[in-house]
Amino acid sequence: MKKNISLPVVLPLILLGWLGAAGFLRADMDQPIESKTRAYWHYANGLYAQYTGDVDRSTIEFEQAARYDPTSSAVHDRLAYHYYVEGLDYKSVEELQKSIQLQPNNIGTRLMLANLFASQGEYGKAQKEYLEILQKDPKNLEARYYLAGALANQNRTDDALEQYQKILTDNPKAAAVFYNMGLLYTRANQASKAEDAFKKAIEIDPTLESAYTSLGLVYELDQKPKEAIDAYQTLLKVNPDNAQVYLALGELYYNQKDNAKALEAFRNYAGLKPDDLTVYDYIGLCYFRMDQYPKAVEAFQKLLEKQPANALVRYRLAAAYEQMKDYPDAESQLKAILGNDDKSVDAWVRLVLLYDKQKDDAKVAKTLAAGLKVNPNHPDLLLLQAMMDHEKNDTRAAEAGYRRVIDIEQAYKGKSSPDYNGGTLAQAYFNLGILMDKAGRFNDAIDQMKRVLQIQPDNADAYNYIGYSYADKNMRLEEAQKDVEAAVKLDPDNSYYLDSLGWVYYRQGKYADARTQLEKSLGLLKEQQKDDAVIYDHLGEVLLKMGKADAAVAQWKKAVQLDPDNRDYPEKIKKNKSSDL
Repeated sequence: MKKNISLPVVLPLILLGWLGAAGFLRADMDQPIESKTRAYWHYANGLYAQYTGDVDRSTIEFEQAARYDPTSSAVHDRLAYHYYVEGLDYKSVEELQKSIQLQPNNIGTRLMLANLFASQGEYGKAQKEYLEILQKDPKNLEARYYLAGALANQNRTDDALEQYQKILTDNPKAAAVFYNMGLLYTRANQASKAEDAFKKAIEIDPTLESAYTSLGLVYELDQKPKEAIDAYQTLLKVNPDNAQVYLALGELYYNQKDNAKALEAFRNYAGLKPDDLTVYDYIGLCYFRMDQYPKAVEAFQKLLEKQPANALVRYRLAAAYEQMKDYPDAESQLKAILGNDDKSVDAWVRLVLLYDKQKDDAKVAKTLAAGLKVNPNHPDLLLLQAMMDHEKNDTRAAEAGYRRVIDIEQAYKGKSSPDYNGGTLAQAYFNLGILMDKAGRFNDAIDQMKRVLQIQPDNADAYNYIGYSYADKNMRLEEAQKDVEAAVKLDPDNSYYLDSLGWVYYRQGKYADARTQLEKSLGLLKEQQKDDAVIYDHLGEVLLKMGKADAAVAQWKKAVQLDPDNRDYPEKIKKNKSSDL
């Protein structure tokens, strides 16, 4: 008759051997035998239902088992686990607490409860349970490890570190402990201690990838890009398929302007994560920096196919097309942005500048008017209008436009408005200063430049303008030197700032220093495949003061070639030309 015994009866009895039957049998034997039998029956069927994936049925069976035998810790533990799997954490907590009341010394159950509290973010409750365990079992390293985590999550960094140190006393080779200590030191801005902890974790476990990435991040935060790169490169030897490391390396190389290496890293990431097309933004930017504009377009287009509403990618595409002199496609991208958002000021500004680059005055005027129609008082568009008037030498309209921008931005600034843009206000002051300087209003021009520096203390152009202006008028030369040196410090490879510094030295009679700066300035221009007649003129004046008339004439001849309409250069050549030239 064995064939008539149903499977649901037999299989659970087998499962009981490894799923808690012993704990069940430790229940209070004062319970009526019938209740015990029923509880046993429901418990066994609950196990089977759980085994077969019948969650609803297993819930019913375990709850019935607990009803018939509420004194069985095994039933409460099983029901707690079942509720946890179902995501009913609060019920799981209730069952574990019932189990602990029945068996207070059951460390496994108490550890489950503590971990559950921690997972819910109730770190204080978790801490209390971990301490209970450690009171009963001071050598329980697992409880101490989790206690340290609970303390760390309560921002009790020193207490957490103390617990980790106690673990290391018993187990000095615990790589995970050193790793977590490194995280705590990182959070506490103790870079050197964090570095040592992560290195120790790696020394113990050279395969611990998270320690390498955390070490690299510490180096990045500590402004040590070379060391960060070394850490990430070492990790790639452990796991050459770690995509996130390639992304981190790419960003580091990109920030260092090592575009070829950045590109290689980003392409490796793309190979490992083909579904993450966002990396093609970086790939496109690398190609853009390398002047490989068709490849930049290809990369940006790949991302745009998946994100057609991404305005930033369209801006990048427009810039790449513009560099290729593919103005229709650049225009198309900017118009697509405006099609989605006709109030996009950036798109209006860039479209106006694109037409201006093509010398299409009609489109410039029409587009600027259209932009101002939908954004009638936007300072950026008003600034652009003033700049266009300035370019056309309509000084009255330009000055009125700059002042209107300044009034609007100052009003925004006074109200702490999110519409306030310090960059726009600074540019308006700067341009107004240039306008006044050309009109012979020197002191007013300097005042505008000083206002620029009040808004942007790191505006190198304003420092340079003030310093050069003083030097050109041979006045306040000490102040001129300080201003130009400030500009050079902010941008040491700017050839025009070096020219200004050379001219200041010339005015001060420091001819050797002046020559050094001017020759350095011309060298930088040549590297950029550029030239400037004024700098040759300045070098000529310096060489003349140094008694090198022939060398000075050679410089003015170069100036004439670059600016043949300038009448001063031929006069200087004629005046200083020797008979054998």
